[in-house]
Amino acid sequence: MNKILAFTILGMGLTGAVLIISVALLFNPPIGNLLKVVVAGSTTIFVILAISARVLRRRLDEIRE
Repeated sequence: MNKILAFTILGMGLTGAVLIISVALLFNPPIGNLLKVVVAGSTTIFVILAISARVLRRRLDEIRE
């Protein structure tokens, strides 16, 4: 369970980095629709990973008690 939580947090970091890079390119888009798809996909994955990290953290806290 700890490995899953660690990989979830690592995934959040990677998708966050992609979002930071992608948002800067939105102001002067070299590729129109593809960049928007990448930003939307990264945002969706980031939200899913954030929710799963929260759920896993709660389960780990319940197991410890």
